[in-house]
Amino acid sequence: MHEYPSLVWHLKNTQLFEDLTPEELEQLSRITPYKRYRAGQVIYHMEDVADALYFIRDGMVKISMYFPNGKEMILGLLGQYDVFGELLLLPSERRPNQAEAVMDTTLIVMPEADFQRLLTQYPKLALKFIQVMSTKLWQAQAVFAEVGAFAAPGRLANLLLRLAKDFGVPSERGTIIDLSLTQQDLAKMIGATRETVSHCLARLLEYGAVRRRRAPVIVNTAKLRQFLDESGGE
Repeated sequence: MHEYPSLVWHLKNTQLFEDLTPEELEQLSRITPYKRYRAGQVIYHMEDVADALYFIRDGMVKISMYFPNGKEMILGLLGQYDVFGELLLLPSERRPNQAEAVMDTTLIVMPEADFQRLLTQYPKLALKFIQVMSTKLWQAQAVFAEVGAFAAPGRLANLLLRLAKDFGVPSERGTIIDLSLTQQDLAKMIGATRETVSHCLARLLEYGAVRRRRAPVIVNTAKLRQFLDESGGE
C-alpha cells in the first residue's frame, strides 16, 4: 500500500494553514477527515448546501457551472494543496458551482461549523483566508477580462499558459500538459466550440507554440507568449 505523508504535513503545505504552529495543526487534523472520490464522481452539485471546505491531498478537481440550456462552463482545474468550496461563507449558503473529481482524488474535508469556529479562534487564519479569497477573485477577474480582450486563439493560448504553469512537466519537446483534456473540455474553458478549438490548435501548431495538440498536449511556453505579443490574441 502506498504510504502518504501525515495529515498534519498536508495541512502545513496548504496555503490557508501554512502559518499555524505544529500544535495548532495537530488539533486541526482531528476535525478534518479524508474523503476519497472516484474519477468522474461529483463532490457537490450547484445549489447543494454549502456545508464544508475542501483541500486536495492528491488528484484533481474540476469546478464548473451549468446553465439552463444544458451547457457547461469549466471555471478551472485544481490540483494538490488547492482549496475550494470557500464560498460556503456567502449568505445564500448554496453552492454556486459544481465540483467533480477529474481523476481518483483524495480530499481533506473541513465542516463549515468547524471552519467558522477556527476563524474566530485564530485571527491570523481569518486574514489568510481573506488573502486566499482575494487571490481567487483576482484570478477570476483576469480570466473574465481575457474574454473581452482576446479572440478564441488568444484565449486558448492564455489557457495553455496557465495550465502549463500549474500542471506542466518540462521535457525535451516542451512543456507537457498531461491532463487528458479533450478539445471539448478546452472549449468549455474558453467559451468556444470544439471546432473553434480544433482550428486554434492547428494554428498554434503551425506557429510552433503547440508541439502536440492531442492529450497529452505539449506546448512551447515562450512561443505561446510570442504568439500573444505578435497577434494580439486574434
